[in-house]
Amino acid sequence: MEEEEEEEEEKEEKEEKKEEEVEEEEEEVERR
Repeated sequence: MEEEEEEEEEKEEKEEKKEEEVEEEEEEVERR
């Protein structure tokens, strides 16, 4: 069970990183 929880946390962290990258890309586009 603990392994499954760790996998879930890793998925959430990856999704958060993706969202942050997308936000940064949008900011880059707005600057142009």
